[in-house]
Amino acid sequence: MPSSQHDNRVTALKPIPSVEETLRSRVQRELRCAILDGRYVAGQKLVERELCEQTGASRSILREALAGLEVSGLVECESYRGYRVTLLSARKVREIFELRSSLETQAAELFAERASESELSELQALLLSLEHCVASGDLASMRKLKEDYYELLFSGCRNEEVRRALSNVIDRIHYLRGRLMSDPKRREVSLAEMRRLTAALVARDRLAARAACLAHLAAARDTLLDSMALESGISDSKAMP
Repeated sequence: MPSSQHDNRVTALKPIPSVEETLRSRVQRELRCAILDGRYVAGQKLVERELCEQTGASRSILREALAGLEVSGLVECESYRGYRVTLLSARKVREIFELRSSLETQAAELFAERASESELSELQALLLSLEHCVASGDLASMRKLKEDYYELLFSGCRNEEVRRALSNVIDRIHYLRGRLMSDPKRREVSLAEMRRLTAALVARDRLAARAACLAHLAAARDTLLDSMALESGISDSKAMP
């Protein structure tokens, strides 16, 4: 007689997300992409009524989505004024790049040592796709490909603590990267830097990968800070009587 033990087993089932949870996730994802793609600029006020109309979400669902984006650092809530896209200071930008310089260079070295051959091939394929997007000026696809490139770098380095340490600032990194990609000159320079990084990774040259990663981050940081200083100067001059 077949055992009936299996009849008494309790099977662990994943909870089915509610309609509200699914809608909140969709709204949060849509707003995240809009911010990262530059459709909302730093410091811009997010008007709840307009966002509800655009997303089809209720105010309660929208506020939950905005709260999720606040946790990731993409938006900030001002007392009695609602949400706005986070406006990063020059100091905060420097701090983010200091963290990146420490962790991403480590990830690059470990990737060069630990990545599989298939991961190296995938990295080259992502670079090739990125080159095509830069040539066509497709900013949204560029952003997604860069996300995929670095996600592969972090997974291929085989160190979960690197990914964990970056998790609190990863969306702000994506946001700053998107801002840099909006500059056509910076896109071309960045692509050349990524070619050097990819070549070093594929060659499994840890020191060259570290140097290429550092150079890429330093150039990105300096370009961004110069741009912020220029914008600040323009704003100050407009405010003068």
